[in-house]
Amino acid sequence: MRCRVRGSSYSFKANNEAATVLGRQMHKPSDDQGVRIHPHAKDIDNTQVAANLYASAGWSVIPVEARGKRPLVPWLEFQQRIATESEIASWFRKWPDANVGVVTGEVSQIVVVDVDPQHGGTQSLEKMQRAQGALPRTLEVHTGGGGRHLYFSYPSVRLHNRVGIRPGIDLRSEGGYVVAPPSVHPSQMRYRWLPGQGPQDLSPEALPAWFIESMRISGQSRHGLKHWRRIVREGVAEGQRNTVLASFTGHLLRHGVDPDVALDLMLAWNQARCRPPLPDEEVAQVVQSIARLHATRTGDDSQA
Repeated sequence: MRCRVRGSSYSFKANNEAATVLGRQMHKPSDDQGVRIHPHAKDIDNTQVAANLYASAGWSVIPVEARGKRPLVPWLEFQQRIATESEIASWFRKWPDANVGVVTGEVSQIVVVDVDPQHGGTQSLEKMQRAQGALPRTLEVHTGGGGRHLYFSYPSVRLHNRVGIRPGIDLRSEGGYVVAPPSVHPSQMRYRWLPGQGPQDLSPEALPAWFIESMRISGQSRHGLKHWRRIVREGVAEGQRNTVLASFTGHLLRHGVDPDVALDLMLAWNQARCRPPLPDEEVAQVVQSIARLHATRTGDDSQA
């Protein structure tokens, strides 16, 4: 499987020796609590190998304090560019025990859903999926602290870091980063890719439109009138249709439009303005999903 980044592709299996070493470390048999390592064990080469593989695949990486989460370098510039191999080598010469972080957002073309069970994240995600449908199987990390990091491809709309989409659920995107395998948590547990769900196995799936809309419903800044007038007049092209359709539906529902009326409006807009139009069945599924999400947030079961 190849990881596609900005029109090019890089295979995590291209360097077979490095991928084999990395794979052995990241997929070591373990219990559900992660891989416990000896406090003085050295994992320098493997963490550096991982950093180089991630960077080669188009993910921006930064060094993070050993057994911690604090960046070791000013990392604003790495929200705009990917570190060179020589920079990565110099970091690990200076901090041989460092963890590796992956910068999220447009620079890496990924966003990460961060699920924290200790703050209700598991229950929140289950509730969201019962209402909207399961998230697609994608790259997934079992964090050293017992949580989950779900990696998705960067969407067609700009998304910023967001804390508290639901209790225990955050989104890491523009302005954010995550600690990545095979880093070590303060608990001494490793971050690890789930078997069959590492970057050598899968490419990141698209973040569902309903999840993006849930961020807007929970308080993300809304678009102004000029935006919606432009969308109505100009429509959108392939690659943006589902996301904008979900956002447009949410906009109508928040302003009191009946869900059935919103569906008719979206069907007409799709046929007139989407290039090319989505199938009517797909439009209906998106509108119904956003209507359920809106009803959940407003407590109006009549819209579910």
